[in-house]
Amino acid sequence: MNHINLSGIATTVETLKSDPSKSKKTHQVKGEWNPKDTGPQFSATVSYEKGESTLVMDSPTGLGGTGNAPNPIQYCLYGMAACFTSTFVTIATQKNVSIDSLSVTAETTTDMTRVLGLTNNPLTEGIRLTLNVNSSASRETLSQIESEARNSCPAVYCVTNPIPLSISIVENK
Repeated sequence: MNHINLSGIATTVETLKSDPSKSKKTHQVKGEWNPKDTGPQFSATVSYEKGESTLVMDSPTGLGGTGNAPNPIQYCLYGMAACFTSTFVTIATQKNVSIDSLSVTAETTTDMTRVLGLTNNPLTEGIRLTLNVNSSASRETLSQIESEARNSCPAVYCVTNPIPLSISIVENK
């Protein structure tokens, strides 16, 4: 139902119950800046269970790029939209709620004056998600699913809780 593999989730739950040490997974994106004046500014090959994809980024022209590829904020919003939607549909499926269609809009308003060193204004006013859900489920049921998704979505957690960040520079000469 809903393009969600419930038996795969059940297998994972049983595995983690019997061996909680398997519950942690490290995700990695390893990218490279392009110092040339052509092509996207940044690219990264992302490996996943059954393959890999190369993602490219280019800043908007007003921030020194050429605007020929998605910018970092768009990737962030994509990650938020994809993660929340996946979590929402998974919870709906676990509750035997059929989703006929679902579209999501993720948006933020950013103040680039801080990026450009002009102010100390907050960088963003927040992220807004709008789900357009077509389902026979009641509004109350969909609201309950939304609440559970909000509480269990990893991307929501990352943007609503302080996450430790460490940065190290390895100098290559």
